[in-house]
Amino acid sequence: MKKSNLIIVWVVSLLCCLGKSPGMVFAFEEIPTIGAEALKYELYHGPPMVLANALSPIEFKDLTIRRSVNIPSSRVEGNPFLPKNKDTLIVFFCKGPG
Repeated sequence: MKKSNLIIVWVVSLLCCLGKSPGMVFAFEEIPTIGAEALKYELYHGPPMVLANALSPIEFKDLTIRRSVNIPSSRVEGNPFLPKNKDTLIVFFCKGPG
């Protein structure tokens, strides 16, 4: 994934965590999303990806999805869980608004 795509995914996930609608913030509608069932399928049958929990390390302990890594929104740059291959898909998630 290119750096610009990573930044877009990070910003969208951060906005979702803050309860903001990405559609209200961005002028374009090409922000990729994935549903739970499709994500589950892709994790087991698709190309390699990183499933990143954007919560704090404390919240990560209790609110996470199996096979995910902790990349808090405050520690994205230089995070050791970021893939070395910049073309690797990264899917961020959090506990949602509120």
